[in-house]
Amino acid sequence: MLCVAALTSCHDRVEQLSGRYSYKISGSVVLDGDTTVLPDEQGAMELIRLNADSALLTFNALVGPVYTAQAKIDGKNIVIAPYERNLNYLTANYTLTAQGEGTIYDETMVIDLSYSGKTAKLETVKLTMLCKKN
Repeated sequence: MLCVAALTSCHDRVEQLSGRYSYKISGSVVLDGDTTVLPDEQGAMELIRLNADSALLTFNALVGPVYTAQAKIDGKNIVIAPYERNLNYLTANYTLTAQGEGTIYDETMVIDLSYSGKTAKLETVKLTMLCKKN
């Protein structure tokens, strides 16, 4: 029993969380002065260990863009560093800066995202990303 405990303690938190996840983003933003509920975004995310406290997140939306972000992980907390992405909404394509903070519960992450517009006036009202390990 002691050997098993010693082996599991050698694995860092990022290594334990590494793997494939399904994700969904839901919420609303203020776009050019109007509050807008965005269509849900769903897809696959992979969490790739960079070192003991950081990871590369790769996102592949089911219908939409592919993008990457870097994240810091400390225990149950995850912080996603600012990254650039595109958002297709109605007939327009918006370039955004996105970032987030959240909590890790076993194999589920709940992350509050924020978007800010680079090509249009856009502010987050409430965006939540839910990631569930496959």
